[in-house]
Amino acid sequence: MGFSDEFSDMTQTISSQRGLVSVIVPLYNGQKHLLELIQSLKNQTHNKIEVIIVDNNSTDDSVRLLKSLSEKIIPLNIFLNKKNEGYCGGCNEGIRHANGEYLLFLSQDRIMNNDWIEKTVAKMNQDEKIGCIVGKVIRDGASSPEYGHSYDVYGAVLINGTPDESKLFFGGGTVLIRKKIIEQVGEFDPEFFIYQEDVDICWRIRLAGYDIRIEKNAVCHNKGGGISDTFYNNKQYNISFDSELINMPLYKFYYSQKNRIRTLLKNYSSVNVLKKLPVVIVIILLRGIFMSLITRKFSYFLAVFRGFWWNIMHTTNTMKIRKKIQQSRVINDSEIERYMLQKSIELNAIMSLRQLLRKKS
Repeated sequence: MGFSDEFSDMTQTISSQRGLVSVIVPLYNGQKHLLELIQSLKNQTHNKIEVIIVDNNSTDDSVRLLKSLSEKIIPLNIFLNKKNEGYCGGCNEGIRHANGEYLLFLSQDRIMNNDWIEKTVAKMNQDEKIGCIVGKVIRDGASSPEYGHSYDVYGAVLINGTPDESKLFFGGGTVLIRKKIIEQVGEFDPEFFIYQEDVDICWRIRLAGYDIRIEKNAVCHNKGGGISDTFYNNKQYNISFDSELINMPLYKFYYSQKNRIRTLLKNYSSVNVLKKLPVVIVIILLRGIFMSLITRKFSYFLAVFRGFWWNIMHTTNTMKIRKKIQQSRVINDSEIERYMLQKSIELNAIMSLRQLLRKKS
């Protein structure tokens, strides 16, 4: 099933079991943390769960280990993709097999405390207008915990470093969403493959009139490192140009910027697309120049144009999906932008870098 059909067809043949949480884990070469991950699911204090693992054609020993863990620790519903469909494709395959009232999307390197599901479900049940719950993520070596992510009006991402929901725009890696809301707003965009998919789906949840909340006592540990140590704390940017930011892999840079444009095109109003997109294009060009200079690899600058070209070639598809999103939205952009940072994160980062270089000189 394609993304363009999702609003009418998706998963509606499967009835949801009340109180059941379907844990969906897209997996690719993830054997390193599998034992710990499955054990953390077995130890959850909320006992109404089903575990759905979608393997994206792993080349390591993940599948064999999964089958062993399913026999020894907790029953697993294992589905095997014939090719790597990315995080989005893995999540979407899991959705189609989910029977739960709630869907928990869990990255393969996230280990939850035993009461994570219990606390987030309790929070979700406080209000029918809550569509998505994120918790607290602790990452080794980070200067702050993270509570979802902030997002600026030009499509750049910053970790939300406090449990303040006023600048929470989306959550990723470990999020609980009502299944009926996924059926309403649509599945993950498979054209994204990976990166910015969490921004896109949370934006659609907000456009449908639902809230995204934080349960600060639901704690999850990120064992895989992840994104840069760059936070939004107490109405200020705390920016550190660490190795993850400077040495961002080329594929990550490409998908992040390509999908960023598609996200804005689909979800912003026409007025904001016209106002914001030219600025976004300039910022992405500057990012490409910066990355090429830092890494001494021209391929980053070329990746910018690959992303532009991809979006041009997929304009018809993007506009088709955009039409459905805009026709069904019940929230205007001014309300959405209340949860966004109004200044460019990246331009602020450039200024911080200039100040850092001045101090060193």
